[in-house]
Amino acid sequence: MNKKKRNILISIISACILVSIISYVNINKKKEVKEEPPAPPIKTVLYKDKIYHIFFHSLILDPQLAFHGDGDRRGYQDYMITRNEFLKILPSLYNRNFILIDPNLLFTKNQDGTISKKDLYLPEGKKAMIISLDDMNYYKSQDNHGFANRLAFDKDGNVATEITDKDGKNIVTRDGDIVPILDDFIKSHPDFSWQGMKGIIAVTGYEGVLGYRTHKKDSTTYNDDVQRVLSITKKLKETGWIFASHSYSHGLPFRVDTISLDEVKYDTKRWDEEVRPLVGDTNIFIGPFGQVFKPYDPRREYLVSKGFNLLFGVGMDLYSEYFPKYLVMNRADIDGIRLQQTPWYLKDYFNVEEVLDPQRK
Repeated sequence: MNKKKRNILISIISACILVSIISYVNINKKKEVKEEPPAPPIKTVLYKDKIYHIFFHSLILDPQLAFHGDGDRRGYQDYMITRNEFLKILPSLYNRNFILIDPNLLFTKNQDGTISKKDLYLPEGKKAMIISLDDMNYYKSQDNHGFANRLAFDKDGNVATEITDKDGKNIVTRDGDIVPILDDFIKSHPDFSWQGMKGIIAVTGYEGVLGYRTHKKDSTTYNDDVQRVLSITKKLKETGWIFASHSYSHGLPFRVDTISLDEVKYDTKRWDEEVRPLVGDTNIFIGPFGQVFKPYDPRREYLVSKGFNLLFGVGMDLYSEYFPKYLVMNRADIDGIRLQQTPWYLKDYFNVEEVLDPQRK
């Protein structure tokens, strides 16, 4: 064998030996790494207690500006809570063993359009809770009054809040409203959420959605805003949030119950045309001012005919009732009126004295 052939053969043998050594090392490394055993399944039991449903509006970040500025000071005092109050409420809910659920777990929709009550199974010791957020629109009337400006993406691609800081600069934070705060809390306390559920975001349409001016007639940034909203709502739905109609107008005729059937139809049509394409299909109608009308009222029947089989009003009584085609439920309002005027209604959720923001005074 000449020298050239001998060198080639040696190279081949050396390569084979090296491959064998590497393979042996990798195999033994795999043996050394112990695979984590799968997590044991969570034991669940039939839930027989009440369904708790609470709701909030956007959080006040600057109480001094909201309560003592030139905005709707009385309205903010009565219907909003501060960020500090919410940050104290969340741990209390968790410590009292509440767990967030999707309201769609409460019923089965039958082929004929009727619904049937469905058994709910939860981890033992937990209490079922639904959280909803009203008017997640960031209306123009809230500008410069101590609220966030809008929802936005942070640097990691998660939904956060855009706020204006003390220097007048717009920045993105994770504590400017309930959505990112609750997201982060559940990340640290996953047993506060059942099957990944977060909450329900109820939106109107007359000024746009989530802080973006998607009302085409009045918006100079319509196309850009629509694309931003679509990307945000997509992310929200992927991460446990669901959407609801809060009517298009949230008009006074709902509150005083003078809105006609034709006006309800028109209002619903506008929401369907301008808002539903942005947030996706929903079967949830959260009544403006709690208005979901009375049983068999033609206005309620119309809403049901449009696919809304979950109708949520307002009340501290934990009322819920199944009808042939829909479920009606009241929601407890967590706001300034409850905190300051009727704190005893909130004793099941938290201690008001421990929560109340001193800047309310």
